[in-house]
Amino acid sequence: MKIAFFWTWDFSRNILESILSYDNIDVSLIVSQPDKLIWRKKILTKTPVKILWEEKWIPVFQPEKLKWNIEFFNKLEWLDFIIVVAYWKIVPIEVLNAPKFGCINIHGSILPKYRWASPIQESIKNWDKKTWLTIMYMSEWMDEWDILNIEEVNIDINDKTNDIFKKFELIWPKLLLQTLNWILDWKIKWRKQNDELATYCSKITKKDWEINFYKNTSLEIYNKYRAYYNWPWIYTYYNNKKLSIENCYFDEENTIFDDDNFWPWDIIEIEESWKKDIWIICKKWILILKEVKLEWKKKVDIQSFINWNKDFLNYKF
Repeated sequence: MKIAFFWTWDFSRNILESILSYDNIDVSLIVSQPDKLIWRKKILTKTPVKILWEEKWIPVFQPEKLKWNIEFFNKLEWLDFIIVVAYWKIVPIEVLNAPKFGCINIHGSILPKYRWASPIQESIKNWDKKTWLTIMYMSEWMDEWDILNIEEVNIDINDKTNDIFKKFELIWPKLLLQTLNWILDWKIKWRKQNDELATYCSKITKKDWEINFYKNTSLEIYNKYRAYYNWPWIYTYYNNKKLSIENCYFDEENTIFDDDNFWPWDIIEIEESWKKDIWIICKKWILILKEVKLEWKKKVDIQSFINWNKDFLNYKF
């Protein structure tokens, strides 16, 4: 079967390489976003997908627009399937109708729950104990068409977004191949989504990353940390500079709230025989800081940070 992948994210590398190991799949075309000018020197930089597939000698197409692009349509009409994962544009109906057996989307939730842009982050933020990998047909309406296949994935308390992606990497090449073979053999049993049960997650914005020790519990902050780990990180402000929290944990410590001297956003140094912990009192419970990164500085452990910033222990967020 001849397939095109629409993909931009670096997450694709291990998955797409595993797809190449299947004899009956011919990855004929990769579609990625255009190269970008990045950093202050404005260096034109290739996408991770393009770097990978140029090494594999597979054509990479990077259209600025998909609609009314005749050259692009001509590359698609002889395909059996188009597979779309985390692509940067809405795919128009002309592209959806181009391949012989349709356009397939891979989504990181149990649809119709968590439609749209950031389902894995949303699952972690909401402290879900599991998520799902859903394979579905695509339509003009994002994440609303028929479900073809689905598999459950556990979310452990310490799992971060990249950990869930790694779990997906282990299961979805086989799940995708199974689904495509079912379609070709007319064995697929798709099911419609119940729109009345739909929930939505939007594109991640800068406001989502910021934390508030007075308004958020330590568990809410910790789940945000797991959801936005590695990118874009959660942050607060210290002395008018952005302070990213790059390693932390939460503790359901309640006894400290019996002391009227402590308030949300207070910073406390807890010293034991063999270590020191830095606690921040939140709306409820305690956030334990491990590593932080001050704007324009390197990431450091919290004790080193305090050694260089003595006023931190008396700071009020």
